[in-house]
Amino acid sequence: MQFHYAADAAKVESDILVLPVFESDNPLKPYPFADKLNAVKGDIKGKAGETLLLPSGGAVAAARVVVLGLGKQESVSEKAVGEALAACFRSPAVNAYKLKHVAVDLSAVIKLKGIKTESLGRWCAEAAILGSYQFDVLITKADKKKERAEKVTLAGGNKEKLQRGVSYGEVTAIYTAHARDLVNEPSNRINPATLAKFAQDMAKAVPGLKCTILKKPEIEKLKMGAFLGVNAGSDIPAHLIVLEWQGGKKGDAPIAYVGKGLCFDSGGYDLKPAAGMLGMKMDMAGGAATICTLGAIGKLKLKVNAVGVVPATENLINGSAFHPGSVLTSMSGQTIEIGNTDAEGRLILCDALTYTQREFKPKYIVDMATLTGAQVVALGNKITGLMSNDDKLAARLDEAFKAVGENCWRLPLPDFYDKQLDSPIADMVNIGGNPGTVTAGLFLQRFIDKGQKWAHLDIAGPAMHEGEAWGLWNSKSATGTPVRPLVEFAEQNG
Repeated sequence: MQFHYAADAAKVESDILVLPVFESDNPLKPYPFADKLNAVKGDIKGKAGETLLLPSGGAVAAARVVVLGLGKQESVSEKAVGEALAACFRSPAVNAYKLKHVAVDLSAVIKLKGIKTESLGRWCAEAAILGSYQFDVLITKADKKKERAEKVTLAGGNKEKLQRGVSYGEVTAIYTAHARDLVNEPSNRINPATLAKFAQDMAKAVPGLKCTILKKPEIEKLKMGAFLGVNAGSDIPAHLIVLEWQGGKKGDAPIAYVGKGLCFDSGGYDLKPAAGMLGMKMDMAGGAATICTLGAIGKLKLKVNAVGVVPATENLINGSAFHPGSVLTSMSGQTIEIGNTDAEGRLILCDALTYTQREFKPKYIVDMATLTGAQVVALGNKITGLMSNDDKLAARLDEAFKAVGENCWRLPLPDFYDKQLDSPIADMVNIGGNPGTVTAGLFLQRFIDKGQKWAHLDIAGPAMHEGEAWGLWNSKSATGTPVRPLVEFAEQNG
């Protein structure tokens, strides 16, 4: 997708011109060519979510016009414009009319108090790219592939400011789309080895981004017994993916992101039911987000030191697979009784957390994982569960999520639930009962060194949007969360 800029939207020869309007009796009033359009008074009031497609009738150079309702003028923000545009780009009209060139008139929006042109450009780029997103690489019939706009012209704003915003938004959207692709790919195509190769290839394309892959012999030398225990049932060896970006001052402690790379989860001997297993290709969403966040940080050349660590494996069953009741020794030396083989994500994460702290001594460490079904019960599929041992870190992550229009909610980590993880035969058991999301966070906290600032993001629901199209996301598709919030966090807190 190519982005272009124009001073006057009316003169842009495009397939369609998008006109954002505010709620009123005459929503087209801000546009000088409104009187030349076929009368739409009464047909649309500009309420949020309203759209009207009509022929331009020569009023503008575009063949068609879409009137896009944004709601009350005083509540319009860059986010509101972006989400409305995303809905426009994923509309069936783009496919039906084979719209290749879409122009957007931003002149009325830019005049609003509080609207920043650069931020608006970023939201427009993210809306166009993520709103147009479709995972169709495995569809072979041309008539089943949806059309995508190839050119977007933003009109009516300062070109330099829009360009800066678009340049940033293109990167965050493209790497979010990469994460979406990885999660949408079936598990016979994305496994620990191919996920590692993706990370290597991505790093080669980003100057300064270093990728190291630790394979099973090296993982064994590190004594990652919890990680290796989960991997024991798979014929594909475990891979530890490590990405490093040195954009800050030499010697400064990095921000560390650790993502669960469970490429397929059968549940192990505590086997999932068929319906529960069907979507388990997405259990590596935290790992995909970690890899692509580092890619975006490098591509944007952010002035921050950052690392990404992804333990990648499958959780399957064979004669060597770990059992319920087994006791594993983690890299930290702590022993773990296996109360349930389907609580495997925390087992691979705990060793990755220990490795990251020992190897990089990070300023902050944030892990992310599709960790518990309880998160979906508690918060649904639009809100990430946030847990942390540091109030300031939690607040800054919350700010980063809000800045990019995504949602998180902090959950507590009380000591009285931690006792549920105690085992009579080992240092701990890997499952602590209800509340499942909180006890999973408490389990991970046992592997955080004293003084280390840490946060855990449970993205079990938000990683895969299964409902109606919403925000920047298509219905029934991976979201790529939390790539955008974590890039924002790195930029603001490096």
